[in-house]
Parts: sequence; structure tokens; C-alpha cells
Amino acid sequence: MGESGTGGASSGPSAYNNNHVDSGNAGGGGGSSGSRFSIGKKPRFSTYNSLLATYRSNHSNHAGPNHAYGQPRQQKQQLQQTLAAPEEELLQQFKREEVSATGGFSAHYLSMFLLTTACLFFLLLGLMYLRMRGSGATEVDVAIKNHPFGVEFDKSFDSNEKDTILKVLLHLHDHLAKIAGEHDCGDHSRHPNRSLLVSEASEYLMLYGPEYEDLFATSLEWVIKSGEDVGIRLLGSDPEEPVTDFSEITHLESTHPKMSFICRFRRAFFTVIHRVLLCIAGVAVVLGVLYYMKYRWRKEEEETRQMYDMVEKIIDVLRSHSEAAQENKDLQPYLPIPHVRDSLVQPQERKKMKKVWERAVTFLSANESRIRTETQRIGGADFLVWRWIQPSLTCDKISIIPAKVWQGKAFPLDRRNSPPNSLTPCLKIRNMFDPIMEVGENWHLAIHEAILEKCSDNDGIVHIAVDKNSREGCVYVKCLSAEHSGKAFKALHGSWFDGKLVTVKYLRLDRYHQRFPQAVGCITPLKPSSKHMNTMAHLRHRTSTSNKLGFS
Repeated sequence: MGESGTGGASSGPSAYNNNHVDSGNAGGGGGSSGSRFSIGKKPRFSTYNSLLATYRSNHSNHAGPNHAYGQPRQQKQQLQQTLAAPEEELLQQFKREEVSATGGFSAHYLSMFLLTTACLFFLLLGLMYLRMRGSGATEVDVAIKNHPFGVEFDKSFDSNEKDTILKVLLHLHDHLAKIAGEHDCGDHSRHPNRSLLVSEASEYLMLYGPEYEDLFATSLEWVIKSGEDVGIRLLGSDPEEPVTDFSEITHLESTHPKMSFICRFRRAFFTVIHRVLLCIAGVAVVLGVLYYMKYRWRKEEEETRQMYDMVEKIIDVLRSHSEAAQENKDLQPYLPIPHVRDSLVQPQERKKMKKVWERAVTFLSANESRIRTETQRIGGADFLVWRWIQPSLTCDKISIIPAKVWQGKAFPLDRRNSPPNSLTPCLKIRNMFDPIMEVGENWHLAIHEAILEKCSDNDGIVHIAVDKNSREGCVYVKCLSAEHSGKAFKALHGSWFDGKLVTVKYLRLDRYHQRFPQAVGCITPLKPSSKHMNTMAHLRHRTSTSNKLGFS
């Protein structure tokens, strides 16, 4: 019976400790919090652990100096290195494959882009070359030999005259095509004009015989009469007006110039380059306009943000000065506007921030009712000043009551739910917040302040850490001693905060320092930053209301 009683007594504190202490033992029944710290940690040397367990089980029945229950340290290190080497090698190989896959992906698309660009360029170059391939002399020769002048032409001349007229046109066509081609290819010294005078054409035909010159006019008249394209363009005094008679012709020009291969390729190449550059210039102009518009939008957004920041700074300065003026009657309750500007904007930035300052002043005059602009005589000169208009007391009370407040106890503390003695100087508090519902960057400071205000009579809290990613809303607190942590436990455990039931558990000091190494040297007690005790306002209001009702 004594032994059982002793066992029961010993089991009671152990069970009790398991309910209130995070021991961190993965195998213990009360190590829920400790298991949470270690959950998800994969054993690195699982093979080694299994081998060691097998070794111990096989040698558990042996005794004597020649049989050891654990391997020597050197053998352990060698085994760890042997087992870790394949794992590290696989990890490095995976990283290399990942990098090579990413690089290959980028190189593949880059090569495809370059290949497509080159194909499009040469395709355009080929099309331009075909367009500038020359005079099409074969088609024109066939057209001239087949004399597209109709049956009337055959009846008007005998076979010798017809052959002579067609040869005149053929020689003229070849000569004009050569002149036009050389002129287009850049030979302006020999051929300053692309066309040929009628007199020069007549002199050229004299080289083939007088009969060619005699039929020169007749040949051109038949070209005018047929209206067909035989490769010779007849020009008058006005190149835009069509020629209706031989006497109106002043120049002859080829419609199909003959060019060398190099000339045609060069012209096609430069034409493609010119058009590509035009396209690039057009795209560059569009991108430039878009970039400028985005730059202007970003600049306007930045100026607007700076303006709102300046407005907040001005309000803070005026509010602080008003509070200081209420405490110190020697201070004037207003501030000159230039003085506020000089105190907020550095001298080297005043020219740059001039527009922002003017926008902030305009915004305050139009949208801020708590700031009044006046004219005051200071030092013999009139200045525009700002005066902070203190809101009414009711508005102040409404504004200082935060959204999150302590709402009283859910149950009284006794031996069933509270340990009689403090176990460690560290606490783990749950349900202080919901990370999904919190907004802003400094919301955790409100949690700090709420804990310090709730424990305002406790001068032993030296460190507070808020786990922003905790789904349980966990906050960790370290005190100077176990006595101070017990006092904080009684103040916080079982309280309602922002509609949530707060629970507290003790946490081992070594576990706390393992998670928060910066807390090792913390010895300065923390105090609330505000004297108003904002998070306790609801409790004070409820207490005062209850007292009034009880008195009545």
C-alpha cells in the first residue's frame, strides 16, 4: 500500500508536469509541444540508427569487458561519413541537374529565336532579290518577236520592214535596260540619268545601220499605238502625262533594268535592312512611349506616397507640439509653416521635395479638419502658422480604445487547472491572435503591449517573442525568475482576449534559449509603452459600470 501510494504520488506530479511543461521529449506523453518543435525533422542517419539498434539487441545478453553496448566514437564517425557521402553526392547531383535543366531550357528557346530570326531575314532577302531580279529580257524578247501590234501591223509592212522594226525595238530595249541598270547600281559618272534622249537613241541606232534610224520614229509610233509594255517607257515634257504622238517624246526609259547579281543582291540586302530598321524604330518608339508612360505613372505614385508620408509627419509634429504646449505653458500652441517644413525636410532635399511639400500643404488645407491655418506676428513679421485643434474628450476616448482588449476571466484558477508552484521562468501562451486575420507590418507590437498591460504589476518580464506564422497564435515570454513567471501565468491563463480563450503552459529554459538565443542576456524588465492601458479599458469600463449598478 505504501508503495502504491508512493507510486500514485509520484505519478501525480509527473502527469501534472506533463500538462503544464513543454519538456521537448519526443517519446514522453507530455511532450506535445516538444514534438511540435521536432515534427517534420527527418532523421539523417536512419540506416546508422537501425544498425546500432540491431547491434545493441544482439549483444544485450552479454556481459564482460570484451563486449560493449555502444560502438567507439571513431567507428561512429566513420560510419556517419560513409552513410552521409552518398546522400551529399545525390544532393549535389540533383542541384547540377536542376541548374543544367534550367540553362538548357533558356538556351533552347534562345537558339530557336535566333534561328527563326535568321530564317525570316533570308526569306525577306530572297523575296526582295526576286523582285529586283532584272529586266525579264526573255519575256520582253518574246513579246517583241511576237509583235503585239496586231494584224494591222502585219498588213502595213512586208517581212523585211517588220523584222527591222522589231530589231530596232529590241536594240533600244537592251540599251535602255543596260543604262537604267548601271544607273541604279550607282554608276552615275557614265550614266548621270536613268533615261536617254531621243537624239541619243537615234545616234545609237545609227551604229547598226541607216535603215534602223529611218524606222526609229515608225517603231515608237507603233509602241504608242499598241499601248503594250514592251520594256520601253516613252516620256514627254511632263513625265506624268501619257504620250500620244512621236513629236511629244523627249526621253526613253527602260521599265526592266538589267543588273548584275552583286548589284541585285546588294540592293535587296539594303532594302531589307532599311525596312527592318524601320520596323525596329517603330517598335522602339512604341516601347519608348510605353516606358515613359510607366515612368510617369511610377513617379506620380511615388510623389503621392511621399505626399501622404509628409502629411502624416506634419500631423505627428503638430500633435506632439500641442501636447507639449499643454504641459509647458511657455510654448505657443501653434507652429509657423516654414518652421515645420525646415524641421521635416533636409536643406539639400528642399528643392527636390518642393512639389511634394506643396501638395501636402494643399491636402491638409482641404482635407484635415484638426489643423487650422492662421496668421500670427512672430518677431515683428507675419507668418502663416498651423494650430492643432484638440478633439473633444469623447472622441479621444473612442479613438484610444483599441479593437483588441482583455475581456475578463473564463474560469477561476485552482489546483485543478493551475500549478501551486512555478516550474520554469518561461511561458508559452496560445490563442493570442489569428495570423490570417492580422493586417499591417507591426501588428505584433500590439500583442506585446497587451501582454505587458495585462501583467503591468509584474516587473519580471524581460523578453517577449511573437511567432507570426503560428496557427495557434503562440507567444513566448521569459521572466527573471520562476516566481515572476508564476505571477504572469495566473494573470494570463484562462483569460479572454479579442474573443479567444488564452491558455498558458510552462516551457523549459533550455528549450526557450535554443529557440531564442537572443533572450539569454535579457535582464531588463519590460514596461508598457502607454500609460492609458488601452487593452484594459474594456475591463475598467465594465468594473466601473458594475460598481455603479451595485451602489444604486
